[in-house]
Amino acid sequence: MGEFFTKKQRLWVGEALEIAEFLAEANLKVDLTDSAKYFYDLRTLINLQGAEKTDRALAQVCKYEYLRAKSFRAKRSRDFYRICLQDDKILKAAAWESPFFLRALIIYIITHELIHVIRFSENPRIFHLQIKEKRAEEKGVHRLTYNLLKGLPEPELNELLKRYRSIWDDEAPPQEGCLNPLTKSLSMPNFLIS
Repeated sequence: MGEFFTKKQRLWVGEALEIAEFLAEANLKVDLTDSAKYFYDLRTLINLQGAEKTDRALAQVCKYEYLRAKSFRAKRSRDFYRICLQDDKILKAAAWESPFFLRALIIYIITHELIHVIRFSENPRIFHLQIKEKRAEEKGVHRLTYNLLKGLPEPELNELLKRYRSIWDDEAPPQEGCLNPLTKSLSMPNFLIS
């Protein structure tokens, strides 16, 4: 297995982004074509640089300040978010599963990270939460991800949702599949932001 997504897997990334954007717009009532409010892109490992790469997560959202000259003297800035997929970590996490599970995992990760982007765009202070608050935010994003994806007719995705439900739902019984896919130990899954 390679370090980077194959051509077919990159197509899955594109499809997953389309699914995530459609579901977010329909269910969260946002207009992601409004680039003045939702300024983001997505990159896979082959196109990531420096701090965009991480060993701590399957994906992360990086925040940049975009400066644009408003006039000769004034500059206007706005936040830009980049979803950074860590192909090698995602491939490793899904190595023991079917290719369809990898596709489901990609859909989950991109939907999850897109929800973060939407929330950061609407309330930039969320990006800089303290650890305790960040854990609560992460639980909420997992819940939103679950709610957006639970109706899709994808058996592997439904299995993935079932495995990770105990992360955010205190009443759900823990699943054996709730192991951290990188360490194979019980912990929060590696869909964390940094």
